[in-house]
Amino acid sequence: MKSPIKSIVSLGPGGASRASFRGLCCSVATGTTLAILAGAVVASPASAATLSEQRAALRQITYAAGQDYVNARPFVAELARRNALTVKNAIASGTASLKAAGDELTAAKTQEAMDAVATRIRDEATRAATVRKAANQLTILVDLRTAQQSVATKALSDLSAARITLSTYSGSKERTSSFTTQLAADTAVQLGVIGKAVPAPDLKSTPWLSTLQQGSGTIPAMAGWVGFPGGCALSSASSAFTPVLPLDGPGVGTSKKLVASAKTRQSTDAALGSAHAQMLRSATAEASRTMPLGELRDGYVPRVARLGYGWLSGSDTASRNVLASEAKRILSAGPEDMDTLQSSHLLLAASTATNWVKSTGMEETALVRWLGPQTCLYADGENFVDAPTNIAAIHNAANFVAAAVFLKKSPARAAALAKESLTSIQPALGLITADGGTQEGPGYWTYQSRAISVLYSTLPNTFVTIPVKMPTLAKVSGYAMNSTDPDNRPTPFADASPEDLSPLMPAWDAHVRKDPAVAAWVADKFKQKPDAYLMWWGSPSGVLPPKKSAVYSKTGLAALHLPASTATLKGGVNSANHAHLDLGTVSFFRRGVQWSVDPGTPDGAAPGYYSEPTRWTYWKPGTSAHSTLMVQGVNQPTAASAPVTAPTTSSAAVDLRQAFPGSSAATRSVTHGVNAMVIKDVIRSDKPLDLVWQWVTDASVSLGSDRAVLRRSGQTLVLRFAGAPVGFSLTAVSAPETGPDGQPLTIVKLSMPQVRSLALTTSAY
Repeated sequence: MKSPIKSIVSLGPGGASRASFRGLCCSVATGTTLAILAGAVVASPASAATLSEQRAALRQITYAAGQDYVNARPFVAELARRNALTVKNAIASGTASLKAAGDELTAAKTQEAMDAVATRIRDEATRAATVRKAANQLTILVDLRTAQQSVATKALSDLSAARITLSTYSGSKERTSSFTTQLAADTAVQLGVIGKAVPAPDLKSTPWLSTLQQGSGTIPAMAGWVGFPGGCALSSASSAFTPVLPLDGPGVGTSKKLVASAKTRQSTDAALGSAHAQMLRSATAEASRTMPLGELRDGYVPRVARLGYGWLSGSDTASRNVLASEAKRILSAGPEDMDTLQSSHLLLAASTATNWVKSTGMEETALVRWLGPQTCLYADGENFVDAPTNIAAIHNAANFVAAAVFLKKSPARAAALAKESLTSIQPALGLITADGGTQEGPGYWTYQSRAISVLYSTLPNTFVTIPVKMPTLAKVSGYAMNSTDPDNRPTPFADASPEDLSPLMPAWDAHVRKDPAVAAWVADKFKQKPDAYLMWWGSPSGVLPPKKSAVYSKTGLAALHLPASTATLKGGVNSANHAHLDLGTVSFFRRGVQWSVDPGTPDGAAPGYYSEPTRWTYWKPGTSAHSTLMVQGVNQPTAASAPVTAPTTSSAAVDLRQAFPGSSAATRSVTHGVNAMVIKDVIRSDKPLDLVWQWVTDASVSLGSDRAVLRRSGQTLVLRFAGAPVGFSLTAVSAPETGPDGQPLTIVKLSMPQVRSLALTTSAY
């Protein structure tokens, strides 16, 4: 494989070392091929004496173009996700198109046909050369970004250490900011020509590298872009997106009015008054603790809320001082040794604390070391920034709040980042608001709840009119109230931890919509665990209504309720983020006992757990760890989906054909009655299938001929089977791992070999 052309460019006085930048151009072909290209294509194919000679010349051009695609491939590994995919796809499509042109060349038997294919091959050669050159130049832009970030961070460090003046720093800041717009414009141009039969232009940013590194002169900013020193440039946004927080009080998560209203309520309500006093004591205790940085990072997010309550609702100056000092510690330490998710959590919390205490002095640190790198995630089109995931929700909420807090003196940057954040978060919000749940499981529902609720509660304090339509959280509240068991425990699925759902999103929703039923659910949670936001967002509470049976079609869950018991049926999609291969899983809660147990996730940092295919080598996310049917002793297909329906308020059904390979019909239905929960499994197949009916439990198990008896916490549950085919066997085996609470698990297995037709009824009573 021919190596890409490279040249050596010095980083100069602004850099720490010399770096190897890729060459700025590359040719379609070299040597004799160029002569052939000029003679046989540019002039005319007919300049060759015979069709055979023309065909030979054009084949050389085709070969050279193919080599351009081969030589472009190494660049893919050096590029960020979006750019890498663009180049990779262009190589794939271009290679296929080039082969088709080669086939046309072989088939050309007349001069007219030869002229036509020559034109196509000329275009294909130009397209291939453009892909190679543009890919090369995109990698150069990566190196130029690194050089810019080095200059920006060094200038910030020099300013902090008083090695340069504020004026000198401001000049460097302006140059690095403008340079990012040059890089953005160049990137857009290169991406725009990839895959087209037009020559790739040279980079316009490279001549400005010396100006950047020498620390003098000016670099022109490119129109349409807003630069972030230490990071990347974002598309400019209208002033309608500029977030402006109030000056006379807090604006992130709460407001002067909300704090005052909460003070009034707690002064007239004994229960709230007691909770208020308890929360002030908690703030005092938090303020007395001095924590090393690592420990502080781990506990910082809830700590901010506790200290914030002490300051805003109790005027505790110790809480205020700790809020201010710890925000500076977090921001000064930087995000460099953290993953993006952790840094987003800390950025949101530090931004919140900074707003609450009206602290200053960290604006440049936040801009260069925190927000700068965050903007590059948008510029690179990283897959999580605008994906329907909890990560995107947290990341974008943090960036919006930070923009509002730290970019007050840079309204253009604040508007650009606010627009990018509010736009990119929409798929994540769409996922959780579609039916109120999330395919990622209840653990991640809660995990993102603080970020989403703080974002929603901040927006009305920053905009007179919110420039982006935000979906209502009403269905989120409905899910919290009605997907849970009689004790308000969520049905665990996916990578879920056995935790209660957070009341934060329902609390803000109840406040906005003045919904007394939701407020009653939140009030019950507040009694169990007082929280600053729940106090500030309090709204008139009504009577807590009984749970309503419901199907959450997007989440893939049906919940069927009676006063003392809840049955759930899991469908959805196995390909969802954090999903287990668990379609058809049944959960059953009765009188405080969870009779079927979701295994949760492996303890510790299991290598490769969140990456395919390694993930499916672990037991817990696999089909054998769940209370469903297993076919042929293998996991369900990772691409399988199973829509859930609820024909009545007491029944639900799921279509499992995709989950059960080889079946022509596969339905599991659950009916939740007063006397029993009944599971019906109907399967048809043209070929015999080995089926295993499974029930995973932490109860003790004894077996009869047609039943399993489960005992736990002084209660008994009988699983009675009817319709099992001849040759079945009923066993109870120890699970290879413990449950999420560390308790041993037992799997009840009804093994049914070589089944073509199954109509199995299981009664749980």
